[in-house]
Amino acid sequence: MEKLRVKLLAFANAEEAVYTRGKKRFLNILNKDQVEFVAERPDILLFLSGGAERAAVAQIDEFRFYLLIASKDDNSYAAATEVKAWCNQNQISSMICDLEQPELQSIVEDLYHVKNGLLRLKGKRLGLIGNVSDWLVASNVSPFILSTKIGVELVKLDWSEIPSRDNLNVPAYFAETYKAGAQLQEKQKVVDAGKVYEQLALTISKHNLDAITVECFPMVTECKVSACLALSKFNGDLFTAGCEGDLCSAAGMMLSREVCGVVPWMANTVSVGGNIGLFAHCAVPLNLLTDFELDTHFETDEGLAVRGNIHAKQVTLFRVNNTLSQIFITKAVVKRIPKLKAACRTQVELVLSNSAVSYFRNNPFGNHHLILPGDYVQRLSLAAKSLKMNIVE
Repeated sequence: MEKLRVKLLAFANAEEAVYTRGKKRFLNILNKDQVEFVAERPDILLFLSGGAERAAVAQIDEFRFYLLIASKDDNSYAAATEVKAWCNQNQISSMICDLEQPELQSIVEDLYHVKNGLLRLKGKRLGLIGNVSDWLVASNVSPFILSTKIGVELVKLDWSEIPSRDNLNVPAYFAETYKAGAQLQEKQKVVDAGKVYEQLALTISKHNLDAITVECFPMVTECKVSACLALSKFNGDLFTAGCEGDLCSAAGMMLSREVCGVVPWMANTVSVGGNIGLFAHCAVPLNLLTDFELDTHFETDEGLAVRGNIHAKQVTLFRVNNTLSQIFITKAVVKRIPKLKAACRTQVELVLSNSAVSYFRNNPFGNHHLILPGDYVQRLSLAAKSLKMNIVE
């Protein structure tokens, strides 16, 4: 893991004692294992006094994100404010914090994970198996944008290039995962789903893929077997696996996996009424559930899908747009876990903020949204700032 690079800034010809005191004060707050003090290429500009504005500007690269930290002492906050204004004037992504604000430690901690997550993301290979589903008219991302914005290479694979399921064996760990949730009459369907899992696993290995998104409906309609159980298993094991060939969701899922350490649940927006949003989908990551049972795939009534109970009292709901220039992020409270017959099998009702309701009514980026148990708003926001994404809340 790379440490955050911190540059100490003070007025010209400041005595060494000024820097020593500033460094000591900073390290009393921060995790010492996550930061290092440097002379150049900083991630964090730590203002110790006024008169450091020109020195700060000389360290800034227009294509990066900077955290500006200052205090009320010795005009340091005044200097940081001037530099923040300069960054804004020059479209440079930055954020200003007070050294004494209680949440500073968590901000720096999150920035540490963001920096390393984005470094890991670069060079990842995303496999699109089949095509983006025909109905996802707002959810295709060009290979150029995936590469230039987040460093992800798109690998397009036709179904004809995928190994046949006919003679594949089901991994014992896959069958064991779904053993408790399967009824006697569903045992063969679990075997069929396990062959899909092995089929995808072989493809992942052969093409050196770090994530996949699968155009799954042709398989369900033509072969009467779904990919839901396979994708749920992959996601629960922290291997990103989206469905319907949705590249917007796949990009967001990969971002979350590296930055937050969790693969989110990709869910349909079933309805938004009042301040309540209903979200549902079948390929939910198993590690996000308290328990589950198996049912048929909702739209086709074929194969198997997961009906589970999300383990969370609050969640983070987010989605990127198709140019990866904007991201919607909001925190929501779990109201209940319904089991409606007319929606995909795993479902959740969320209490949304007024601004989130306005987003869904007026400016949604698409149908599928990503759900993370817990509060990851700050970390995803820092990732967005680092990637120069406009944040919609």
